[in-house]
Amino acid sequence: MLKRFFCTAALVLFAAVLQAGDDGRVFDEVPFNDVHADDNFWAPRIKTNAEVSAAHNIDWCENQTGRIQNYRVAAGAEGEFRGIYFDDSDVYKVIEGLAYTLADKPNPAIEAKAKEWIDLIGAAQQDDGYLMCWYIINNQEEKWSNLASMHELYCAGHMAEAAVAMARATGDETFLNISRRLIDLICKRYGPGPDQLRNVAGHPEIELALVKLYQYTGDKKYLEQAKFFVDCRGVAEGREKGLFGDYCQDHMPLREQSEIFGHAVRAMYLYSGATDVAGYYRDDALMAAMNRLWDNVTRTKMYITGGIGSDASNEGFRGEFFLPNGSAYCETCAAIGLTLWAHRMNLATGEARFADVMERALYNGVVSGYALSGDAYFYVNPLESDGNHHREPFFGCACCPTNVIRLIASMPGYVYATTLSDAAKSAGADEPDTLVVNLFVQGTAKVKLGGKAYTVQQKTGYPYDGVVEISVRPDDTSVPSTVNLRVRRPGKGEYLSRQLTFDAGQTEAKAAYGFDMTPRRMIANPKVEADRAQVAILRGPLVYCFEECDNPDVPLDEIMLPRYPYFREKFEKNYVAARDEDDPTAGFADRDAVVLTMKTDRNKTVKAIHYCLWDNRAAGKMRVWVKQDGMEPEPDQTAQPWRQEDWTDADGKPILYRELEFQHFRKL
Repeated sequence: MLKRFFCTAALVLFAAVLQAGDDGRVFDEVPFNDVHADDNFWAPRIKTNAEVSAAHNIDWCENQTGRIQNYRVAAGAEGEFRGIYFDDSDVYKVIEGLAYTLADKPNPAIEAKAKEWIDLIGAAQQDDGYLMCWYIINNQEEKWSNLASMHELYCAGHMAEAAVAMARATGDETFLNISRRLIDLICKRYGPGPDQLRNVAGHPEIELALVKLYQYTGDKKYLEQAKFFVDCRGVAEGREKGLFGDYCQDHMPLREQSEIFGHAVRAMYLYSGATDVAGYYRDDALMAAMNRLWDNVTRTKMYITGGIGSDASNEGFRGEFFLPNGSAYCETCAAIGLTLWAHRMNLATGEARFADVMERALYNGVVSGYALSGDAYFYVNPLESDGNHHREPFFGCACCPTNVIRLIASMPGYVYATTLSDAAKSAGADEPDTLVVNLFVQGTAKVKLGGKAYTVQQKTGYPYDGVVEISVRPDDTSVPSTVNLRVRRPGKGEYLSRQLTFDAGQTEAKAAYGFDMTPRRMIANPKVEADRAQVAILRGPLVYCFEECDNPDVPLDEIMLPRYPYFREKFEKNYVAARDEDDPTAGFADRDAVVLTMKTDRNKTVKAIHYCLWDNRAAGKMRVWVKQDGMEPEPDQTAQPWRQEDWTDADGKPILYRELEFQHFRKL
């Protein structure tokens, strides 16, 4: 009974803390609608997303599948349910992507389509607020009867996320009001009260969506409901039908967990919501669990690409250091989920190390799942292919295409954050005075610091080069002001601090940075059997791979780098050319690359390109990890430099990847 008491009492206790005005998060994000990218990496993809992917996903929802027709049937039209029971969620994710697209650039056709869909959704909603097409059409008597598998709460969460995004992007709250009716029904049904039920979603998602509702509406009921769902997960006492197991991330209370198990996407969505809750409520025990789980994921179970989930059998995790390359699952949605979680860990703690992982996942594990054509997707992202793995236009379980459309369009929301400096805190200030730069993306942003409005502009060729110039312009130049900058030092887990001061009449101040983009050979912890005696190449945030089409005369599994290779770097415009003249993205999709050319140990010339660009040309084999001369295939893990203590940091935590150094070679 103690756990049941905690599930109820903790919610009441922390609600009281919140009502005292205690927001424990260190950073606040600068929202997507205040940031616009015009760089040479993300902006082309955002444009492709708007001009190709949006129409592609709309077509699949309307014409190729029954997703939109299901709402007409649920509203009373003749017909049967078509598709998978949780297909509503894909519609909501597409609408969310359309909302982010509208925030970037007005588009009457997209806005009209979103309104058309939202009207259909509203027409299908029942009088009490309930909405899930499968149950409305097939069996209304069974509503809420199988939260473990049928995803009612998952779909409701995606609807809430889309509704908040549409309200932020357009100011129109029609969809928000539809969503709130369903969410209010859920809040009434599930909770700590004597007349409420204790249960959780089999597929987490609603937890983070409830926080977004709270952030937009200011209604603390939604944050309290998120807290309730987090607290009750893994707690059997009082639950309707017991626990759902580790596949559903419902095997033990979150605060007791130290190792990640089960379904990768479900874990990432749950941890995202739990991290929000921990930050807002200053819940030290919950945040400690998030940190333990973060270490377990990123130090023992994450691919060098930022991909997670090594096992197809559970779409998730096995034991520590089990990271096969050819059979890697690495679902695109899981990399998106890791991005969401890393972003929230950064906001909650103010630590740059989380943004380092966010960047790695974005530039590699996420973008690899999206074809340059804008109309094909990877469901899984292996690090090695025999030439038979290709992107597809859609999937029966279509979570990845619809997840990509919203992630690509919302990416500007991950670039900046704001916070209070220590000096401002000491002075009793309550408005942020510090701009945090987490990602290096050329473009502009509007921010408010110290009660004053500023325009921020980044100029950079990142990730192709490491030069970044940040200019800040006050909207009001009549009075002096000060802006503090905290700029992430890529891959180092730290921020570089600088202060910009503005005299009265001064219109601009600048700060310039140069980050090392030298190619690096990385090696894996010797416990990762799949990567022994092999290296992967990193340049800036980009992981490289070898494709057969670039290396027709050298079998990829025979590539072995010499001990001290010379990497020739060349920026190639339109290196990955469009496949045909009719490709609608041929003129603007990012097809550039910094190509690395090097010699093998047999003096053969080989080329490597960005992992995120593979399989955009000819079919063929691909490898991220290649052999390295001078390394032992079976290193003695009891001798230097391969002992466990040689692969732990100062805090005794395992190191998963590190740069290759001379001591890692066997002696000549």
